[in-house]
Amino acid sequence: MSLVDLIARADERGLAASGLACLDRCVPLLGGDDEVLRPLWSSLADGGADGDAWGERLAKARAELD
Repeated sequence: MSLVDLIARADERGLAASGLACLDRCVPLLGGDDEVLRPLWSSLADGGADGDAWGERLAKARAELD
């Protein structure tokens, strides 16, 4: 199965986890604090937060990394 097929079959939570995993590896290399991403990881581990909570956590992480 190709990468394109795997991405096409992925659900929202899987895509969010993949993107977050990439950021988790890159943030320390760019001099950022990887602890900023912990609330996002916890919401995925808990089965996914509702859309508003995810959006708030994402906005907070984005602001801390700017």
